[in-house]
Amino acid sequence: MNDKWILIIGIPLVGIIIPMIFNRFDFTFLMSEGYRNTIMSLFTTIAIWLGIRKIVIFLWDKYPWERFPVKHLTYEIIMVTIYTMLIGGLSYIVAYYTHFVELDPDMAIGISVAITLLITYLITCIHEAWFFYTQWNVSLVKAQALEKENIQSQYETLKSQVNPHFLFNTLNTLTTLIEENPKAAVDYVGKTSDFLRSILSMKDKEVITLEEEMKIIRTFYYLQKERFGDNLNLEVQLTPENLAGSIPPLSLQMLVENAIKHNIISSGNPLSITISNHTQNSIRVTNNLQKKKNENLSNGIGLQNIRKRYHYLSEKTIEISETADKFEVILPLLKGE
Repeated sequence: MNDKWILIIGIPLVGIIIPMIFNRFDFTFLMSEGYRNTIMSLFTTIAIWLGIRKIVIFLWDKYPWERFPVKHLTYEIIMVTIYTMLIGGLSYIVAYYTHFVELDPDMAIGISVAITLLITYLITCIHEAWFFYTQWNVSLVKAQALEKENIQSQYETLKSQVNPHFLFNTLNTLTTLIEENPKAAVDYVGKTSDFLRSILSMKDKEVITLEEEMKIIRTFYYLQKERFGDNLNLEVQLTPENLAGSIPPLSLQMLVENAIKHNIISSGNPLSITISNHTQNSIRVTNNLQKKKNENLSNGIGLQNIRKRYHYLSEKTIEISETADKFEVILPLLKGE
């Protein structure tokens, strides 16, 4: 128990108050021969306080409150009372036979015992309260550590979902491309391999700069243009200050990928994606909305993944808004690595 200040302050305080009570706050007496009462009181207080402290620690170890509340309280009252009476009796014997202090003949023994026990129970309550606080603080630290470990585990799971999510959509794109243009599909496989290599190099990073993410976006956009041609357009409007900010890896890539996956892209309905500044600490990703007929089958894994990763990394959250003709996501920029 880290209770040294309770001992340093409590023992002298109680040791001085007791003789003042027994001598009816006669300061003249205490400043003359009454100093012996104060000395005797201090030694008695030390013996009682340290003994009670040992009793409290023993009972918390033997009968913890959360498991044995009745036993803990019962044994505590019995042990504290017996110990106090024992120390009090020894103090009385020492005073009586050594005449180190003058016993007050007007002080009834019952009142003396009652005052001593009240002070003793007060000391016990102080230590019990401090022990409760200490245990609560330890439990809180353990709970926070477990929560952090749990969140870290969840975050690792989230990061592991990124590559499979991309691969699933890439294979769908490749399947379609093979049917339409086998030669282009061969080139697409080679470029996809280079793209995956750059993604894997970031798998152990919690955040990357927006500039690094934009390099991935440009490569990803190039791959998608192989299939969609002029029907897909990407516009970038970012300042150097925002490019220096950081985001979770592949956050933008997943948003662009989702826009392509969930919207109709054709010569009559081209898809336009814009990545631009929103504030000095956030960026905006927008696309015109032209949902596919089976859009209701979407499970929203991409957006959930991004939202949870932001929740792990900071208190900042992403903002999502949708109108009849536009879908928008605002990504906060995080501090660097």
